[in-house]
Amino acid sequence: MKAVLNKWTYIEEKVLIGSLIFNTLLIFLQIIMRGAFNSSLSWSEELSRYIFIWQIWLGADLAFAYGEHIKVEMIYNWLPGEKAKNMLRILVEAAWLAFNIFLVVKGADLCQSMVSRNTLSSGMRAPLVYVYAALPVASFFLSLRLVYSLYTRCVSQNNGREG
Repeated sequence: MKAVLNKWTYIEEKVLIGSLIFNTLLIFLQIIMRGAFNSSLSWSEELSRYIFIWQIWLGADLAFAYGEHIKVEMIYNWLPGEKAKNMLRILVEAAWLAFNIFLVVKGADLCQSMVSRNTLSSGMRAPLVYVYAALPVASFFLSLRLVYSLYTRCVSQNNGREG
């Protein structure tokens, strides 16, 4: 599982870097069009916003992979010993996993609703399901990371090592 998650992390990094470059060029093109040609691309702002939504959700998954999410360390510091700290981390990640499973299920329901109503974006007239799919897709991948992290923490807790 670790090898699969490492490969996904690599792919996710490349996708996010590529989308950041593309989004930057798109916004730069819009600035040039407005400044130099006194005209604008009607679809660029909307597409940029949708790319940014995907970047945020995939970035949240990648941030977990690198342990970069904001945490309140003060509570961990109050606990005596590594076993107690690891147990709290297990509880926190279990709650986070439950919330992510909720996001996957409700996000999939939302996407099904969008497909059935054929909801389109206002400017580009693109199906909005592609934008809203960022929620269940990224939450699913974050859930996989959480399951692996919980597994390794529980194994280390049972072996008496730090997780």
